[in-house]
Amino acid sequence: MARPKATPEQRAEVRRSIQRAAADLYREEGLAAISARAVAKKAGVSVGTIYSYFGDLAGLGQSLWEGRVARQEQVFRDVAAEHADPVLRLQALLTSYLLFGVEQHEIYRSVLLFVRPESLGVPDKQDLSDFAFPTLLAQALRDGQASGQIVAGEPADLAQVLWSGVHGAIALPINLARVDLKSVEEMRDMTVDALMRMVQA
Repeated sequence: MARPKATPEQRAEVRRSIQRAAADLYREEGLAAISARAVAKKAGVSVGTIYSYFGDLAGLGQSLWEGRVARQEQVFRDVAAEHADPVLRLQALLTSYLLFGVEQHEIYRSVLLFVRPESLGVPDKQDLSDFAFPTLLAQALRDGQASGQIVAGEPADLAQVLWSGVHGAIALPINLARVDLKSVEEMRDMTVDALMRMVQA
């Protein structure tokens, strides 16, 4: 006799139990501890169940942060909406991103400082427009070019350069902790000023 099909509520609970198990392993033992077998054992499910619900370990990992990342993306949208002037909008977005790296350091380190082990394979590429921050940067750059305030150039490329600048300001002191570098808090204003000088006409 076939087993009855799981209800949506039961499926949601299985999904949550797998996510809790992965999050607990991450907190207790770090990224290296997260394997399909370890998560399955802790969650009390089969390895196949993990792949059925999340596709792969990368999908499981991304699911742990989706809600919090979505809330941060809304913060970026709100910041952009406060500034009609494209130069002020760019400055505010860059500053907001640096604050995100400091104030939401757990999300930032887990999502944006994640170095993918080769064993996880290469993820499918997502379009840049799927992400609020670079999309908002590119729009502000386009608006600034239209008003003559921003240098010529492909807005998506300029947005990537700006994103690289603020990301590097956060990542460098963390990844090279053995080097006597100033913190992102100390470098925040200088970083934003330098990046803005680069793109302003």
